[in-house]
Amino acid sequence: MTKKENLTLKEIDKLLAQQTVVILDAVDKKIERTKKELKIEINSLQISIDKFVGFYTKEDQEFTIMKEHLRRIETRVERLEAKLR
Repeated sequence: MTKKENLTLKEIDKLLAQQTVVILDAVDKKIERTKKELKIEINSLQISIDKFVGFYTKEDQEFTIMKEHLRRIETRVERLEAKLR
């Protein structure tokens, strides 16, 4: 029998524990890389959403201003119509 075939239960347990550590370390590194990539994607998406909301808010404000201008014009037109009658 070779030495590899004469492993004791303790040695097998030790090798399995080492293998488990290596596997878990690799999984942890992959998870960390994935988390970093996900953070980058989320930040990019957040920036895009912030820009859209800013644009939408600006457009909404401009629309509100235009409505107010239109209301004032309508009031003036009504006054002019009243004077012309």
